[in-house]
Amino acid sequence: MSALRLALQMALGIALPLALQLWDRRRLTTEQRNACWNGATWGAALYAFGPLSMLGWCWVTRGVQRGRPTARWTRRRRAATALGLGVASASAIVLVISGIDYLVALALGLPP
Repeated sequence: MSALRLALQMALGIALPLALQLWDRRRLTTEQRNACWNGATWGAALYAFGPLSMLGWCWVTRGVQRGRPTARWTRRRRAATALGLGVASASAIVLVISGIDYLVALALGLPP
């Protein structure tokens, strides 16, 4: 049964960030969408980092854009906002995965 729980955690660790990133991608501006990862990078980030891929996703889509002449404080504010959003969304995904794992453990009669 622990193998089932591990497989579920791994599947959720890829599926939940992917669903959130797909939802977010539809809301992005054209400039932000052009800065997104290509398919191979996106898949590799999801597979390798799971929920932590949200840090990279938020940095790439909302972080400092290259070639844009902006004030230093504006770049720092955008960078801090991107990282904060990434940490918050990764934390929320980890909490959801933990909650689902807890419920599955209770349903199967296993210790959480």
